[in-house]
Amino acid sequence: MRLSGKTALITGATRGIGAELARGFAREGAQVWLHGRDAASGEKLAAELGGGFLAADLGDTAQVAALTAAVLRECPRLDILVNNAGVELIMPFVELDLAKLDQMWAVNVRAAAQLIHGLLPALRTSGAASVINVTSIHQTVPYPHNSGYSLTKAALGMLTQTLAIELAPFGIRVNNFAPGAVETDINREVVESMRAEFADWIPAGRVAQTTEMIGPAVFLACAESGYVTGATLVADGGYSHHLVRYRP
Repeated sequence: MRLSGKTALITGATRGIGAELARGFAREGAQVWLHGRDAASGEKLAAELGGGFLAADLGDTAQVAALTAAVLRECPRLDILVNNAGVELIMPFVELDLAKLDQMWAVNVRAAAQLIHGLLPALRTSGAASVINVTSIHQTVPYPHNSGYSLTKAALGMLTQTLAIELAPFGIRVNNFAPGAVETDINREVVESMRAEFADWIPAGRVAQTTEMIGPAVFLACAESGYVTGATLVADGGYSHHLVRYRP
């Protein structure tokens, strides 16, 4: 029960890694607030975990502001904020679509910055808050046909490092959590069709399951990492250390 008595908000928590983190945090004793766009799934999971659900489109600054206000009403003290929501739109640069680029920037970077800023009063009240920005190994490993996603994750990673310095005096730690290849609903078709290739590319010999992301995230959220800030915790089975030639 390493998160007993803690209150957490996890964005993008209706499926995939976000939903698994919500389950894991709840098992560790946290009161979990879930965010997402799928109200039916979010409310069902929130009821299962004894938490709450708040809907918002993070690509819309007005909805992010409304989400922030709702969290402040429900949680005058916020101990853990996990910026997990993200958008990945595969796009060769020769076919650059600025609308898609703006969408990824809005959700992956701007919304995270807006949420952290807006929730500062509740995070400061904690006295020992942890902000976890879910980036990706692609914050440092380039991925052809995915420059938009990679650049937004790199930007989020630098936001983390900067805020770790600025927010430390308020008792707020800020860290990156960078998963590698993880089997989720979104990429299951690709994983199934290329399982042998992933087994060859990833030193651990396989793609991760979403449940394997819980432990690292809980570590960053709990007091055991109390002296860790401005860091990136990579959970990728050694993927980013292996010389891989990506093919679009």
